[in-house]
Amino acid sequence: MKKLWSYFAASTVAVLLSILVYAQADKKAFQDPLDVPAVQQFGFRGITSQPLMAITNTGTRVVAVGLRGLIIFSDDKGRSWHQARVPVQTDLVAVQFVNPDQGWATGHDAVILHTEDGGQTWTKQFDNRVAVVTFPAYYRKRIASGDTSAAPFLKEVQLNTQGDTSLPFLSVYFADPRHGIAVGSFGMIVATDDGGKHWLPWLDRIDNKDFLNLNVIRKIGNDLVIAGEQGGVYRYDEERQSFIAVSARYKGSFFDVAGTDGFMVAAGLRGTVYRSVDRGATWQHVDTPVKDSFTTAAIVDGMTVLGSSAGSLLVSRDQGLTFQTQAVSHPMFFTAIDALGPRSLVLAGLQGIDVEQVGIERTATSNEVSQ
Repeated sequence: MKKLWSYFAASTVAVLLSILVYAQADKKAFQDPLDVPAVQQFGFRGITSQPLMAITNTGTRVVAVGLRGLIIFSDDKGRSWHQARVPVQTDLVAVQFVNPDQGWATGHDAVILHTEDGGQTWTKQFDNRVAVVTFPAYYRKRIASGDTSAAPFLKEVQLNTQGDTSLPFLSVYFADPRHGIAVGSFGMIVATDDGGKHWLPWLDRIDNKDFLNLNVIRKIGNDLVIAGEQGGVYRYDEERQSFIAVSARYKGSFFDVAGTDGFMVAAGLRGTVYRSVDRGATWQHVDTPVKDSFTTAAIVDGMTVLGSSAGSLLVSRDQGLTFQTQAVSHPMFFTAIDALGPRSLVLAGLQGIDVEQVGIERTATSNEVSQ
């Protein structure tokens, strides 16, 4: 359970040459993706048709991240895109900005990247080679001082960082330029209070004793919320300085959460949606007209929008009580949604980028389908 989920050649000659070089290279020629800059794709179509895993609107720019270190950005609401300079070829799966200039991206091999120029250039702040040293050392120090409760956390960080484990940070959230949290597989959660210069494990600051996967962290209204495996939902408690479990009675995985001060929805496997209006104290199941898994959720122009692994797009105008399908021009495995403007959104997926207008066409709602 410890594992989770071309470039365009200029000519046929270039392809053949690359194959020949690869075939003749020995093992010594291997370069760790953590040490190799992302390949610069050729042309607009080359970068916008690649698998992209996350997307965000910084206020002045749209930034998307994807496989093999690909990061692209648009300054004209998705009409044209440019590739950023990235120091790794590791798969990137999450991105978040605190202002138009400063942002963070996370991915496999415990990679955490930082930008100070709106996403045009990135630097590496953290990776698994740092984690394998600093995370166990943190808990060993606590145990040495007499805190025996840290023992299971030491064991878990050792399992998550040693050997050939490719620890992925699946989501990241910064409240301001200094304070951030990243979450990922195997219950991993880390935090920084100096803008990412140093990260410490927080496995002891969340009600997740089984170290279940943590898939996403979002700000919902005034609450900071994490969702993940086996119906896990966790809300940050300021008094306890930790995440408390407010889980729904659901045994599948939640892949995203969205909401406002008045409500939140958690979306997951096989068209599953749960809704809460009391910060997770109680949950109600919401019927949806699809059975494919929801992989992304967002609030767009007051509407709740869900994207699925089969290319479905669902919209709710009543704060997640009912959902209706929305026609899309390019259905694909959707991985992320963000707002572009009034009734306009940008979607990322395994086939690249798509820009859609929402709330215009109406088909059957979830209640109408169930009748």
